[in-house]
Amino acid sequence: MQSDDLIYSNLMKIISPLLVKGKGESVTFLNWFLENIYRLDSVAADDAICDSQNDKGIDAIYVDNNNEEIHFFQCKVRQKANGTVGDVNPKTFVASVGQFDSKEKIDAILAGNANQGLKNLLSRLEISDLVGKGYRPVAVYVTNEKHDDDSISYEKVETRLIIYDRDRIAENFIDADQGVGVQGTFEFDLSYVDPLTMVIGSATDGAEVFVFPARALELVALGGIADTSLFTKNVRYSLGNTPVNKSIKKSIERKPDHKHFPLFHNGVILLCESATVADGKLKISNYSVVNGAQSITTFHGSKSKLTDDLRILVRVIALKDDELARKITEYSNNQNAIKPRDLRSGHTLMTRLQEEMSKFSDTYFFEIKRGEVAPKDRIVISNEESGRALLAIDLLEPWSCHQVYKIFDDKYAEIFGRKEVDAARVIHVIRLMRLIEKKIDGIEVKPLAHYALTRYFLASVLSRILRLSESSHAAMRNPSSLTGPEADAFYKKCEAIVGSLVIDLNYEVKAKGPTFDYKAELKSPKQVEELTDLLLKSYEKDVARGKAESFS
Repeated sequence: MQSDDLIYSNLMKIISPLLVKGKGESVTFLNWFLENIYRLDSVAADDAICDSQNDKGIDAIYVDNNNEEIHFFQCKVRQKANGTVGDVNPKTFVASVGQFDSKEKIDAILAGNANQGLKNLLSRLEISDLVGKGYRPVAVYVTNEKHDDDSISYEKVETRLIIYDRDRIAENFIDADQGVGVQGTFEFDLSYVDPLTMVIGSATDGAEVFVFPARALELVALGGIADTSLFTKNVRYSLGNTPVNKSIKKSIERKPDHKHFPLFHNGVILLCESATVADGKLKISNYSVVNGAQSITTFHGSKSKLTDDLRILVRVIALKDDELARKITEYSNNQNAIKPRDLRSGHTLMTRLQEEMSKFSDTYFFEIKRGEVAPKDRIVISNEESGRALLAIDLLEPWSCHQVYKIFDDKYAEIFGRKEVDAARVIHVIRLMRLIEKKIDGIEVKPLAHYALTRYFLASVLSRILRLSESSHAAMRNPSSLTGPEADAFYKKCEAIVGSLVIDLNYEVKAKGPTFDYKAELKSPKQVEELTDLLLKSYEKDVARGKAESFS
């Protein structure tokens, strides 16, 4: 990413997919920032944002438990390309964050007339208790403006402030097509080690490989770290506050662990055009890091804590064949972190469902491994998507649908290990989810409409309704009985019911007023049950009055 990519006209294109949440330009930019720079998932990013924009100057709050910090965000979008940060807005923002630097001040805000959205966020994150325990408030100012002398000077003296101007944001985001790496040379010290050396392939289309434990103090001297040109091939990682970075940072802080670092780190892969060993030095030219961006940038940010004992296994690959370099880059960056669903991909329940789906339907493909190639013209249904839908519709637990570990761990057997969970059932719950997605934009509060748990909540309410009538309950028990025109009529009626539920949900949200904190309530079994009961009562009244579809 280049700094100019964040100029207003370009920025609007980048954040356009998130504008549907209806949060305004500044908060939408902040949403993008939280997902791409702080590396939060979509639910966590939504949860961090204060829906009441700019109340007491706070747009979002994130708790960094690793560093015992509370990050308060304010985001500004400037339309003028030559706009600069200055020190006025950052000073005002730091003063705003000062309102949260003691438990007493926060308790006063909660008891006062502050906007309810901010109160909800403070309560949900238990900010008062955390500050009481010693967590440090930090003001994070995010903008598409550029630093100037005033803002740079103020940030240097104000330890509670971090400014992400457009240059810094661009530096902390890695593009896949940013360039060809660092043009120049670098020398590794090999006086303390004899590297493992291999020649793979022929002299014209092969590669020379050097493997050795490099000092972290040397790695932070590589060119291209600050402007990210060193990592142009490392398309997998964006820099930010990731769990990987936190783990590396902990290891750096524990100096007795430095000598053990190569034992629990996967290492760094570095491509270069040429490499020669002479006089205890490995000299490389025109180089790029393929794997290891997070490690090197974390080292770079913690240079003062590095010791000579902290070393990391480095694989230097010298080659001139562009096609081979492309393959190494592609394969290295495809070695993704293992997810819970990966651990179940070969389990009998998954393989059996996949095989059953292939025989049952010519329309759908049940994906159990990331990256599987589906047969042509098949609609892909992932096991993760299916698990969430089954959890909401069959087990009636929509409040857990954002916790993937439950789907493939705590709740795995309960979700998938049932006689009734077959190909027909998986297709059935997915069809119900798809028709809910068609109606979700009818929710008037757009952040609620695009909150990930909302659709699963509606799915659970629909499931409750379908259990009220014997005819619809029979279809729920045995979805394979739904065929042809009968199936079309069933799902059409379900879609109409969802439309009624959306209308009733809009009414209940208005009735609850500003105290309705959907981010907390949709994760609470008790609150979900209460809201479900309200919608069911409204639906039954509408059915009695002939205003809503019914299967009776």
